[in-house]
Amino acid sequence: MGLLDDADENVFKRHQELCVNLNMDKDAADEAWHSYETIRQNYTLEGDQLHWLGCALYVACRKSSTPTVGRSGAMVEGNCVSLTRLLRLCKLSLIQFFSKSKKWADMASMPSEFRSKIDRLERNFAVSMVIFKKYQPIFVDMFYNSTEDQPRQPRSRKQRSMPCTSAKVFDFCWTLFVCVKGKFPGVSDDLVNSYHLLLACCDLMFANAILADRREILNPKFPGLPSNFFDQEYTTPSQAPCIIDHLCKKHDGIPVEAKGIKEYSWKIHIKKLLDTGVLKGDASSLSGILEQGRFDYNYKAVSRAYEEYVLSEGDFDERIFLGKRFVVFNQVIFGTKVSRSDDANTDIGTPTKMCGMGEFTEKIQAKRAGNQKYSMQQLAPSTPLTGRKYLKSKDVQHNVTPVSTATQSVSRLQTLLAGRQAGPSETLLELFRSCSCDPKEKIEEWVREMGHLFCTRYTQHTDDHPGKHMDFARKRLQLGESLYYKLLENILVEERKKKPDLDLTNLLEQEVFHQSLFACCLEIVIYSYNSQRIFPWVLEALNLEAYYFYKVIEVIVKVEDQLSRDMVKHLNMIEEKILETLAWRSGSPLWENIRKSGLPVPSCEDVCLPNQLDDTTSSVPCPNPVIRRLTTGLDRTASTQNPPQSPISSVSERFQSPVVSSLAKKRLFSEGPGLSNVIRTSVVKPGQSLLQTSAKTMSINIQRTLKQPQPSAAQQISPNRQQLQLSPNQQQQQTASKDKKPKRTGSLGLFFRKFYHLASVRIQEMCLHLIVRDMELKRKIWTCFEHSIIHHTDLMQDRHLDQILMCSVYVICKVAQSERTFTEVMRCYRLQPQAASHVYRSVL
Repeated sequence: MGLLDDADENVFKRHQELCVNLNMDKDAADEAWHSYETIRQNYTLEGDQLHWLGCALYVACRKSSTPTVGRSGAMVEGNCVSLTRLLRLCKLSLIQFFSKSKKWADMASMPSEFRSKIDRLERNFAVSMVIFKKYQPIFVDMFYNSTEDQPRQPRSRKQRSMPCTSAKVFDFCWTLFVCVKGKFPGVSDDLVNSYHLLLACCDLMFANAILADRREILNPKFPGLPSNFFDQEYTTPSQAPCIIDHLCKKHDGIPVEAKGIKEYSWKIHIKKLLDTGVLKGDASSLSGILEQGRFDYNYKAVSRAYEEYVLSEGDFDERIFLGKRFVVFNQVIFGTKVSRSDDANTDIGTPTKMCGMGEFTEKIQAKRAGNQKYSMQQLAPSTPLTGRKYLKSKDVQHNVTPVSTATQSVSRLQTLLAGRQAGPSETLLELFRSCSCDPKEKIEEWVREMGHLFCTRYTQHTDDHPGKHMDFARKRLQLGESLYYKLLENILVEERKKKPDLDLTNLLEQEVFHQSLFACCLEIVIYSYNSQRIFPWVLEALNLEAYYFYKVIEVIVKVEDQLSRDMVKHLNMIEEKILETLAWRSGSPLWENIRKSGLPVPSCEDVCLPNQLDDTTSSVPCPNPVIRRLTTGLDRTASTQNPPQSPISSVSERFQSPVVSSLAKKRLFSEGPGLSNVIRTSVVKPGQSLLQTSAKTMSINIQRTLKQPQPSAAQQISPNRQQLQLSPNQQQQQTASKDKKPKRTGSLGLFFRKFYHLASVRIQEMCLHLIVRDMELKRKIWTCFEHSIIHHTDLMQDRHLDQILMCSVYVICKVAQSERTFTEVMRCYRLQPQAASHVYRSVL
């Protein structure tokens, strides 16, 4: 260490002091310092170096394991170092930790498991934060305000214990809630269940206060008190009243859901704690928990059990919202005397007040407006750039919280399915019978198979998701099946309206159609509960390809107008995610469909609508609608809010397979860039630089392209029209349908129409922020991108659309001597709602 300069010696000294205070083992401490030095040699670590050391120490802690005392050979993940204590000693708030740990994971090339761990921590923090915001008004509604409690007078050890105050009950109730939530991950997986678990906990505290006749801590104005509570003849009831209905009515709960959580999850777990002696009280009535002489023991026991969970899981201590000192293994982890609000400020990282958590949320929202990533993003979907025409006008609502939004989403789903059953209605059965072959039995068999697969995966424990109880899986499945049959009926009714004589047999016999519809219904149910099983979990659970799934999204949004605004935004973001990356994976059916089509990848002109090609309002003589939109400088809201309507209104056409005609077979052997040329293009491996080795060749080719005069509209005819010789009859048919359909139709044409539209909107957004006003430069950027997709399709394999877009913008600006650094391009890309760090970090 003698070669270290003064600054390095100071950092190393702080590292050693930190490890001593954390009682860190030598191996983990050395690994953390080695990792820190390696990262510092390759990157500039801005800010307090102790923050980065904290990230390195957390990674080292999670890599190690500690043997347990009770069972031989059993190990506990981590080395029993508290994350809360680590962050406090590093003077690093939770919000700062989430941000810096993600950057650390990128710099250290951490495995996906670690990234998932951080994401899960961030989602848990978001859920806990909004639930605690709801907790205080609920508690004050039932009990005296805990902030009004007078401090206790000091007493000697020989004095008997004092009755618990409302402030103590406030802390105990929250601690018991987070303890059970941690031990019962099947409930805490989503926001709605977690909130209803809190209501069950509050109901238990109220019941114990009533049975113990603790009038002095109860709020006399609470409507859930017994009717004769203030009478002189009042006697303590043998059974406490249930106040779930009162809490749900006033605090945005769903009574049926909350009572289900209380009966089948909460009461079972509390009874187990009482039976095993973790809690002291009456196990038969779940009472006696707050009684004098038992309360202090119960408080310490619950705190001890929760501390063991936090240390073993490496989770953050959710008691930080209480903002007071905690004893962890007889060590005070919070140093000097601080008030509740001051302590919460330090740990969370944002000024907050006990009686004004709204200010905390406003600060968080302000950070988000400043393009800073934070945990609340997990609870509110951003608005995508496309598909905004389907969004309803935003309702003006007051006192909207993530909890109320989530519970309203579930209530809306239940209202949507009111009167429906998990089976076909009489109308749907009549549609089945009208088919040439009744598909009822086959469809019900498919639904049973998919339901069994869903329940199996939903209850399976993985590193990313804790396994849930089968009862929760069946409830979600029942809602999904009811929604599936309802939407299937709506779709078939619409199909019959358009084509009364249509035989629906061909559509209903396609298993992939039912898989896609069923998966989308389950996704709607899962998202309504604000679950952490985020897309594409449902595709992995049902073994469904994303390329098939996207086809039903627009159909569902059109036939069901009762979907919420947030749900429509969520489904649209899923469609964008499929178009930009998931459909382009190496094993995707998209590649096989391109081969079976017998034609090269369609151009934008091939798949755009005829009314776009024949647009006479544009002064630009160009048949490509995207180039026209870019070069005429149309307002970007026009293209995002009014995208081209899909000409494929029939669901049958969306799921039809590409037809290989003899004409297309001949096309393979004609001159020009046919499919064989596309398939034989040089394969660029995933992760390989797009600007390496062949950069010089690419530059020469682009320069040649840019120097060539722009062809006229008549010359810019698609290769398909130039090389396919149509018979007079075919020409007549083409002319008759000219105003209805584009040149390339079917499922493949629909995919590329949506793909090109998405690309054009994002290019336009990027050019806007890059201040690219040169119309000719915009035309060249699009031409470069479209040429890459048509003639070098393999560039998209296992890659992301935004990577190709960023490279197209950068390369064309470079060649055209309109200097835009790649840093500028990435900065503008990060302003888009779908931007992700792993996308632009893996471009080169």
